[in-house]
Amino acid sequence: MRVKGTAAEGDIPSAVAGRLAPSVPGLTSAFVAVLLLVVAVALASWLRVQQLQKDVQALTEQYVQKVDRVHRMRSLVRERMLRVALVISAEDPTLQDRYQREFRELAERFIEAREDAELLAQTPRDVALLAELRELTATGAPILSELVDVALAGGRNDALARLYAEAMPVQEDVLAQMESVLAAFERDNAEAVEAMARRHERAQQVMLVATALTLMIIIYMGMRVRARIRRDHTALRRELAERQQVEARLRETQSGLEEAVARRTAALQETTERLEEAQRIAGAGYWDWDIRGQRMNWSRHVFDLFGLDPQTDAAGFEAYMRAVHPDDRTRVRRATNAALEHEHFYRVDHRVVRQDGGMRHVRVEGEIDRDGDGRPVQVLGMVRDITRDKASEERLWHQAHHDSLTGLPNRSLLQEHLQQALRRAQRAGTGLALVVCDLDGFKPINDRLGHDAGDLMLVTVARRLREGVRDSDVVARVGGDEFVLLLETVRDPDAVTGVGLKLIERFAEPVEVNREALNVGLSMGAAIWPEDGADADTLLQHADRAMYAAKAEGGSRIVLFRDCDADAAAGAGPRPRGALGCGLAGDPGSERRPPG
Repeated sequence: MRVKGTAAEGDIPSAVAGRLAPSVPGLTSAFVAVLLLVVAVALASWLRVQQLQKDVQALTEQYVQKVDRVHRMRSLVRERMLRVALVISAEDPTLQDRYQREFRELAERFIEAREDAELLAQTPRDVALLAELRELTATGAPILSELVDVALAGGRNDALARLYAEAMPVQEDVLAQMESVLAAFERDNAEAVEAMARRHERAQQVMLVATALTLMIIIYMGMRVRARIRRDHTALRRELAERQQVEARLRETQSGLEEAVARRTAALQETTERLEEAQRIAGAGYWDWDIRGQRMNWSRHVFDLFGLDPQTDAAGFEAYMRAVHPDDRTRVRRATNAALEHEHFYRVDHRVVRQDGGMRHVRVEGEIDRDGDGRPVQVLGMVRDITRDKASEERLWHQAHHDSLTGLPNRSLLQEHLQQALRRAQRAGTGLALVVCDLDGFKPINDRLGHDAGDLMLVTVARRLREGVRDSDVVARVGGDEFVLLLETVRDPDAVTGVGLKLIERFAEPVEVNREALNVGLSMGAAIWPEDGADADTLLQHADRAMYAAKAEGGSRIVLFRDCDADAAAGAGPRPRGALGCGLAGDPGSERRPPG
């Protein structure tokens, strides 16, 4: 562990930055606000000037339009009066007609100019003046039209007299009214200009106030920044002194901390090594599977169990499935999918084929973590080598289901084989035969030569029985010197008899025990399914009775249950029964030894 350098070595800039950091956002925000205010004031001033220019331009254009309409009306009134005078004074009829048409056209143009002026009127005063002008023109227009008609009819002198007497005064009144309208328009324009000037003055005052306020804010912010910087520098100097004291104390404890870290690191390393050694001894490894991220991590011991190299082989579900024995892959996938679908705990035993060709039995267990919707998210698990456990289980199972002396199936395993054979025969419609065998002359050998010689004789008998039937047939030892044969796919009584005779012939050969040739016979009773019994117990009972009948006939023979003398078999009396219904005691001259 290293203590950082002192403030003199470079911590001053970082300390300054740390202290100033909280104030920088506030100052920045204040300066931005001031800048925005200045921009707003400038923008408002510019917009105000632009609006004022637009207002002045609009006011000027409106005033020009008003004055233009009044001047046009005044010009049109004079032109009309001139056309009336020309009509009266012209002697040529053609000229009179032309002047008359021009008079009519000027009247229409005057009406349009007057209507335009009325549309431009904005104040009640202007509207009233234009209304008076409309009344005056309404009075003078008929007079002028009548004078034109009189002149065209030949009354030129009369028309001329009336022109001066009636029309000219009305024209003067109309022109005077137009001057009044023009003066009113000028007054309106002057008032609008004055009002606009007042608004501009007020806007300037507002802008001046805003500018002064902005300057005051800038001055205030400058003072605040200066005071803040002074406070920060004072605090920094104080903090620098405190940091120097702390760093001095840290340097004093640095060596002690480094020693403590070194001791703990060594202890952690030792603990890790012990844990790995314990995992190796236990044959276990750990793994985790991120289902959403499609990532799987294995401990080193998982690679060791699968015979993989962590340097070259990548962990993953497909790599795991490739290591699973081909005969187990479907079952493993099905178990994995079922656990991910429903369970919170996952467990499956299967075989693993290593890259070196070796095979191991492993047990994979995992705890499934699910999200709020119940979907699997992650699996944490362990892989354990159970090869020795499997071997022990198989050895125990073999010991529990086989005769320890001969290695043949015992009663319980024979019962399982018989039940399975019956189911197969029922499905396929085939037959099977059950043959109970008992040795003839075994007790004298056992009594005279001892149990070791008897055991050797039983091992030889078991081998001869095993060699005398098919590989698919079952040979079991169910008593001291009693054996049972299960022959599948056999329904012909002659075939069963043939098997028995072949075995009797093999047992005619003597057995050498302690350099002495000994002979034993074989008495056999057979029952055939389904004729001699529909279930296992019945078949065993009938085969046992047939074997007893063979004994009664002198031994070394095979008797079918169907060929037995029922009365003779029944007269022999009941025999002690074993778990399979087989007799455990032979004829009076025979002694049964328990198996193994």
